[in-house]
Amino acid sequence: MKQISNLKEGCDINLFLTASGLWFICVGIQSVFLPWVLISVHHVSPFEFGVAQMCLMLPVLILVIYGGYLADLYPLRGLLTRIYLLSSLIALLFAVWTYKNTLTYSILLAYSLLFGVLSAFCAPAREAFLNVLGQRQLQKFVTLNIGIEFGIQVIGFVIGGLVSLLGISLMFMLLSALLLSSSIAVAKISTTTQSKQRSGLLTQTREAFSFSIHHPVILPVLLFNGLIGVFFLGSFFVAMPLHLSQLEGYDASLLAVANIIFMIGLISSVATLVLMGGINNKQQTLIITCVLASVFLAVMPFVFNRLWMFILLFCWGYLGGIALSMGQTLIQENTPSGNKAQVLALLMLFFMGGNPVGSFLFGTLLEYWNATSVGVISTVTMVVLIFVISYKHKLWNSHYDNTNSAT
Repeated sequence: MKQISNLKEGCDINLFLTASGLWFICVGIQSVFLPWVLISVHHVSPFEFGVAQMCLMLPVLILVIYGGYLADLYPLRGLLTRIYLLSSLIALLFAVWTYKNTLTYSILLAYSLLFGVLSAFCAPAREAFLNVLGQRQLQKFVTLNIGIEFGIQVIGFVIGGLVSLLGISLMFMLLSALLLSSSIAVAKISTTTQSKQRSGLLTQTREAFSFSIHHPVILPVLLFNGLIGVFFLGSFFVAMPLHLSQLEGYDASLLAVANIIFMIGLISSVATLVLMGGINNKQQTLIITCVLASVFLAVMPFVFNRLWMFILLFCWGYLGGIALSMGQTLIQENTPSGNKAQVLALLMLFFMGGNPVGSFLFGTLLEYWNATSVGVISTVTMVVLIFVISYKHKLWNSHYDNTNSAT
């Protein structure tokens, strides 16, 4: 019976990781072909580019708390199945539209907003379901899931880099097919969670927020993820593509290769953590990797050699993978099961919600200032805030009890 149970759990986690991987292949496709349309087709200004990237994550900032509330309330398998299915239908709708009409700037913003809404509901449900399915080896599966979430985007980058050959309408068709497959994979998972007694959104949110801000580890980790969202994601989605467009011979394939190399670095960090069997001093590792990664914000605008740029992106991805793994593991380990999805929604709010703030910030700064000045100012600001948060919350030497009650 135990062997059958282990096989069942193994099958469920494989289906979950498959569905998550398909979703992030789509994210990878969009990370290349949407910026390519903006830069190479519409020739938008840095400010317009920042606004477009902001729209992709702006709904997360607004709706992710409500998404966490729903994830705590409804069965996770059914919720994720419906989210993936709806995203497939939206991509299909835009495939039909772009086949008959031109993808204008305003239509592209509309798609970004719609996909951002679905991401706001998907992210907390996905992270909460991972905790249910992978609770016996939590750090391992959190690390593997991060590796899949980011690493498998390499496939999406390759596909997105073919947009000039395949066309925009076919890209949306591929997105629709992949997202439909993701929905089917989740629907086949045998494990689910039970519906919970309905309670007020404000009450649950207040409880999760109160717990988080008074926890000695969760609060600084949330703040760190906010900094990563604003400075790292903002730089990655706005400053980096705009900088690459200044290199000789820029096209969609160069942006795809840059994204691939970044993800190879992230995959390498995940492989390192898995082979090491995890890290005990997670807080110190989080601080060190964030500081080192911040330095690349200042270095990148000075690099115009492709080889050195690729090395820089690899190292940045490696450090980013370690930082994300440490942060998510600390949140998972320290959050009780009663409001886990809500606390995870706060994590998504700080991390993914920081993206639209960072995208708008970097787009605006780059509209008026040169890239080197923006890079240096961003690095100094990030490093100072890291040390302030670490010192104020005594994160470097803090000790905590693992309160993960999923087990």
